[in-house]
Amino acid sequence: MSSTKCIMGTRKKARAFVRVRPTDDFAHEMIRYGDDNRTINIHLRKDTQRGMVANQQTDWSFKLDGILHNASQDVVYETVAKDVVSQALSGYNGF
Repeated sequence: MSSTKCIMGTRKKARAFVRVRPTDDFAHEMIRYGDDNRTINIHLRKDTQRGMVANQQTDWSFKLDGILHNASQDVVYETVAKDVVSQALSGYNGF
């Protein structure tokens, strides 16, 4: 996301976060977090039994503004939405 909007005379970029909430069957071996807490890498193993197509992408890397690993709803709100909601209530477009 690289959309830029004008707020109170300053330019800001749209921010992107990911919230990861592990479950009992969470794919731990497929997802790795960068040391910077801003990068998430996903690796899918090739399934040789199903005969996956050659050259199919198996790795993705995403650079974000933050990763909220196993974060509560309160932490998500404080980190991601609080400023946007406050600005929206003050008459700005929330960006």
